[in-house]
Amino acid sequence: MKKKILLIIVLLSIFMGLKLDVYANSYSDQFYISDVIDGIYYAKVKNGNTEYRKAKYKRRTSDGQVVYCIEPFVGMAEYYDYTGYDYNYEKLLNLSTDVWERISLLSYYGYGYKDHTDSKWYPITQILIWETIDKDATFYWTDTYKGSKITKFTEEIAELESLVKNHNKKPSFDNTSHDMSISSSLTLTDKNGVLSNYELVNNSSTNVKISDNDLIVQSDKNREDLTIELVKKDKQYKSLPIVYVSEYFQNVLSIGSYPSVESKVKIHIDSGQIKIVKLDYDNNDIESQGDAELIGAVYEIFDEDNALVGEIVIGEDNTGTLNNLKYGTYKIKEKKSGLGYQIDPQEYQVTINNLEKNIEISLTNKVIKRKIKLHKFFVIDSDKRQVEKGITFQIIDSKNNVYKEVKTDEFGSIELDLPFGTYTVRQVDTTEGYAKVDDFDIIINENTPDVLEYYLDDLLVPNTLECDHTNMFKTILIIGLFLTLGIYFKYERKNS
Repeated sequence: MKKKILLIIVLLSIFMGLKLDVYANSYSDQFYISDVIDGIYYAKVKNGNTEYRKAKYKRRTSDGQVVYCIEPFVGMAEYYDYTGYDYNYEKLLNLSTDVWERISLLSYYGYGYKDHTDSKWYPITQILIWETIDKDATFYWTDTYKGSKITKFTEEIAELESLVKNHNKKPSFDNTSHDMSISSSLTLTDKNGVLSNYELVNNSSTNVKISDNDLIVQSDKNREDLTIELVKKDKQYKSLPIVYVSEYFQNVLSIGSYPSVESKVKIHIDSGQIKIVKLDYDNNDIESQGDAELIGAVYEIFDEDNALVGEIVIGEDNTGTLNNLKYGTYKIKEKKSGLGYQIDPQEYQVTINNLEKNIEISLTNKVIKRKIKLHKFFVIDSDKRQVEKGITFQIIDSKNNVYKEVKTDEFGSIELDLPFGTYTVRQVDTTEGYAKVDDFDIIINENTPDVLEYYLDDLLVPNTLECDHTNMFKTILIIGLFLTLGIYFKYERKNS
């Protein structure tokens, strides 16, 4: 039957176009039964037949290495030439992948693994291999050769089962993604407690290390994402397991290394930014007042250690941004205000993290303002003047636009605040018979007193109508004189 299975495998390989060198790594060896393991007995039961055995070592002739029998009810021929192969195990043995993986790991973690040097570990491993392969059979320990069934090696079996079960267990952060910022450290703790079995495949451009049960990632100033590769490699055996196949006798397994177990974790390295939108305090808008300018303001950004990390300058669009900031808490403080604005004394705090990477904050400035008071009078005579109410004035800005139009109140006064800039004050109307005051300029800046007060007088216009009546009377008198003289001379000529 076994010969037919091997023949079928070869024929299938040819039919499917597979290379016949699939078993190129072949070995030739013999095996023998060595010394008896004292005090350990067991029984094999199948189809009503019971076979009692004393525990004995099976070894490879070439180097004395222990081997395990794969077929519990087939005899092993001593000093018989076997041919061995180090892959395509499942096909050679007609086993599923899961069964093969389990028996190969049982052999690996069984006798000879770390402190498993006591001879008891060999029969324990052999029995567990048989139980895995033949589910129709029963295996148990006996107190003596052909003795009674007993319970034995429960702790050792549990330990070996645990090692096999956890062999493929990967760190708890396997196949996960994590965010971290530039110039920072990220620690991933393995909750499965197996990280110490793994090593780093590469370190890329980022400093990565394993410390006990922690994976520590130290990023630099680059924002490149990182895939960290971990691998669990066998360090006990240099060669793969070998399955020795016989056409007529029991197949034999020689212990070897296991395939590497790989784990990956992705790290998204990112940074944050702080964007400042500059607004006028009074109108809560980007429009500045008067000749003042919000642009050009400068903010300093400090980290948690109060170290200066950069500056933000407000540009033409009334915004400024500082990029490539690592996660953390920052303080924002204005270093220089825009032209015509007061510097903001307040300090602001923001936090950048993986949930809030792009911080936008609107900050305001108060424009420099001064109070203007106009007091309007019209002069009655040299010793008397009267308040002039209802008189309109225009405040014209530096762009020759009417910034504001105001009227004197019942007391002849006007009171208003003017923001930073240069203005012309122009009287629009006046009381009948009085002249308007000439235009005059007002300059508002940081050196201007808090209050500017002006007293303005409208002077009486000269009475040109009275002068005209006098001249007319004189003209009539002259005309009358000439008419009289003309009549007189005409009369004299007639009489003569």
